[in-house]
Amino acid sequence: MRTYPRTPQQRDRRFARVRTMTQTVLIGSGVASGAFVAYAASTAKPLVAQRPATTSSTTTTQPSSAATQTPGTVYTPPTTAPVTTTTTCYTTPSGSTVCY
Repeated sequence: MRTYPRTPQQRDRRFARVRTMTQTVLIGSGVASGAFVAYAASTAKPLVAQRPATTSSTTTTQPSSAATQTPGTVYTPPTTAPVTTTTTCYTTPSGSTVCY
């Protein structure tokens, strides 16, 4: 059985098919990796420190401890003293607000 050598045109067509297949694979993998990077970037949480958005101060009154009585003194009812608390709120990049 005798094998015939390929003609230059056959060889060129074969190289053209291989080149086209290689380009298709490389472009397809580039598009797929680009799509993955875009998806990962859109779902990722930022790694930056949150800065305070607003700080508000709230004043509430709470009864103080009961007055102690000793024999011979006049009873004085407990007074309410103002208690000041500070609330700090942070706004996340997604737009939600967290207060502590």
